[in-house]
Amino acid sequence: MSERLLTVENLQVSFSTYAGEVHAVRGVSFHLDLGETLVIVGESGCGKSVSMQTVMRILPMPPANVKDGSIFYKGEDIRAKTDKEMEQYRGKEFSMIFQD
Repeated sequence: MSERLLTVENLQVSFSTYAGEVHAVRGVSFHLDLGETLVIVGESGCGKSVSMQTVMRILPMPPANVKDGSIFYKGEDIRAKTDKEMEQYRGKEFSMIFQD
């Protein structure tokens, strides 16, 4: 039986702009088990980077706003962690390769 490392359910992220609210991520869900590799692919502007930046908690809030969803890493609620607590995860437990 595999160990569940990451669970993202119904992630919804929007941005406040001068023109109003922009919905960048609408209901994304996925999971990652121990030993698996996760690759997120899609068209430009479909929410790949925003989704992953939200999971890693590196997206500036505001202007970003997590409207709904849950993010659990090794059973712990990432959304409830402080910025200081998140520093122990970034680069050690998970990382992101930016396309540019």
